[in-house]
Amino acid sequence: MPDCWPIAAHAIIAWRGDIPIERHAFDADTEQAYRALAALAQPRIVLFETDSYRFAVWLIAAWRAGLTVVVPGDMLPATQAALPLPWVGVVADAALADWHALAAPSISSVYHAPGLEVFTSGSTGAPCAIHKTLTQLANETAALEAAFGSQIASDARIVSSVPHQHLYGLLFRILWPLAAGRAFATDTLPWPESIWALPAGARYALAASPAMLKRIPELPARAAPQVRFDAIFSSGGPLPADANLACSTRLGMPITEVYGSSETGGIAHRHHPQHAWTAQPGVELKTDDAGTLWLRSPFLATPDWFATSDRAALDQGQLTLLGRADRIVKVEEKRISLTRVETLLGALPEISAARALLLPNRRDEIGAVLVLSDAGRTLLAEKGKNGLDRQFRQALSGALERIALPRRWRFVAELPHNDMGKTTEAMLAALFAPAPANPEIVATRQDAHTRMLTLYIGAELIHFDGHFDAAPVLPGVVQVDWAIRLGKAAFGLAGTFADMRQLKFQRIIQPGALITLTMTWDAGKQQLAFAYASASGAHSSGRITFTGTQP
Repeated sequence: MPDCWPIAAHAIIAWRGDIPIERHAFDADTEQAYRALAALAQPRIVLFETDSYRFAVWLIAAWRAGLTVVVPGDMLPATQAALPLPWVGVVADAALADWHALAAPSISSVYHAPGLEVFTSGSTGAPCAIHKTLTQLANETAALEAAFGSQIASDARIVSSVPHQHLYGLLFRILWPLAAGRAFATDTLPWPESIWALPAGARYALAASPAMLKRIPELPARAAPQVRFDAIFSSGGPLPADANLACSTRLGMPITEVYGSSETGGIAHRHHPQHAWTAQPGVELKTDDAGTLWLRSPFLATPDWFATSDRAALDQGQLTLLGRADRIVKVEEKRISLTRVETLLGALPEISAARALLLPNRRDEIGAVLVLSDAGRTLLAEKGKNGLDRQFRQALSGALERIALPRRWRFVAELPHNDMGKTTEAMLAALFAPAPANPEIVATRQDAHTRMLTLYIGAELIHFDGHFDAAPVLPGVVQVDWAIRLGKAAFGLAGTFADMRQLKFQRIIQPGALITLTMTWDAGKQQLAFAYASASGAHSSGRITFTGTQP
């Protein structure tokens, strides 16, 4: 097992914008961090730092001191309470330059084999800690270099939309570049538009999430980015084939998908969405009689075979994924496959994507979260939510027992996902929380300055409670609040409310309505115009001015 992480001999470690950070600065900063960490006399620390360069400094210094580094996915109060260890990074010193020189104490009494603890962002349950040794991580970065290194120039800059708090981001944007001798960008790309803001003239390799890549084809038409990509990677979740190909066209480079998990590391890759997958160097694959995929890998903690949660077929070493192994739940002692429910729903022409989940209650029941197709949204407008719910239940009744039919439904513009592009059980369950405060967004459209959201105004919204019992009406203040919050999210605004003008309320909005919210951002005036309308006509409109925005 290596005592510390191998760092190749290269003059530039990282780029902050278009400013290089050289190796000598990295060595000096790491020495300062090492002295501070060694003084803690602790075998484990928690590291949370949003800047990739500072994260790398803390990480290498901690491993040099023989520490295990715990890397959580966030720094929420509950997470900090669950990890009662010394925290370093953004919750500690503000800048490396602020550290005082410390005499390095002896750490022989607390030295442990350095390692890493990351947390799964799996689809069910709470995140689980996974321990990785430096040997496992070194084996995986060596495999990445063997599989992809020849296509990436030594002076290419590694950029990413994936936080390094996740294993995929950590491997691709920090550990692999350090070991292979390539410089990485310090900042995370926050939006798809950020690709067009990269410094021109340089070569890049991009590690992105499916959540980001599938939005690129939806961007308004614009010229190709003035940068050259040697490689574009996608991992952390499925990337739809049509989004893959459209994104490849816009960015001028095929997307390399990497299949794996936090537990297993990388398993296989492919360069085209219609191709089979090729195992990563050093990874062995097999399937059992049930079609479950097993692997043996140098990225695992033991040389034993490991069972995944996926079904697959192997043909002359090439891998075809056949979907998740059935997720079985029990409702009134009946075993129900959520995977089968999702497959049947996804086959209906009115549905683009579907997820099913168990909703524990006094009487357990199945819930379904659906992304409607154009045909589905048309039917929603014609039949209303209750009518469409009944139609979907009827369509499934010939293939599922009555107890397995979804009883509660949510229509969304897209499935909720975390920054790794994964849809977790908790995110789905949150959509069914009692008395929601937000409408269901069933469709979105956009151009350079305008966003149009189709909102379903469900009767269960908390805003209808007491307003008014005989004829519920959506309050005007709620419409303004939604415009502010949805406008900030749509245009990435960080400013504060200044004033509001030309506010008009023309028609009431009642439960069951399908409403279009149109929002337009005027950067020069720092003003957001909004208008609610439906097939009945205009409902309300106004203009909101912000201060301190970052359009």
